[in-house]
Amino acid sequence: MSQDYRNFEHAQIMWQPDGNVSEKRKIFEKHIEDKYHVKIDNYWDLHKWSIENLEELWAEVWDHGGIIYSRKYEKIIDLNVPMNKLPKWFEGAKLNFAENLLKNRDTSVAMIIAGEERKPTNVTHAEVYEKAKLYAAAFRKFGIKKNDVVTCFMSNREEPIYAMLGAVSIGCIWTGALPLIGAEVKVYIQNI
Repeated sequence: MSQDYRNFEHAQIMWQPDGNVSEKRKIFEKHIEDKYHVKIDNYWDLHKWSIENLEELWAEVWDHGGIIYSRKYEKIIDLNVPMNKLPKWFEGAKLNFAENLLKNRDTSVAMIIAGEERKPTNVTHAEVYEKAKLYAAAFRKFGIKKNDVVTCFMSNREEPIYAMLGAVSIGCIWTGALPLIGAEVKVYIQNI
C-alpha cells in the first residue's frame, strides 16, 4: 500500500542538515567576522550582514566555495541596476558549471531520486560523475562539440541531469523542454 503524501504531517523527510552543515556555516561566519570586523552571533546576524554587503557576500561565497574558474570575475554586480532589471552577475568570469558540480567524486549523497511510483534512492557524487562522463562520451561520439546546443525533451527524472552535466562539461549550451508544456513546441535557435 502506498503512503498518502498529501498529508504533510506524515510526509517522509527526504533530507535535513547534519552537524557538518552548521560547522561549515560557523567557519564561514568566523571568516566574515575576522575579515570585516563584524560580530555574527547567529544566522540572522549573518543574514543582515549579507543583505547589507551584497557584493562582499558573493565575493566570499565565490572564494570560500572553491569555485573552479579559468578567469575570475571583473565585477560581481552593478548595484545601480535594480534587481527587477536583472543586473549581470560575475561579469567577466569564465568557468564550467559542470566542472564545479562534478568536482566532488566521493560516496556522499549528491541526489535523492524519488517519484510517485518509486522508492527514494540515493545517488552518490561518484555515481553522478560516472553517469555524466558516459553522456559526455556519447555526445562526443555523435559529433557534438563545444558551443553546440543540446535540447532535452524529457520529464523530471535523473537522466536529464546526467545529460545536462555531460553536455555542459564539454562546453555545450543546454536547454530543456518539459513535456508538460504541450505537444507543439517551436524551437528557435539563435547564434550565441
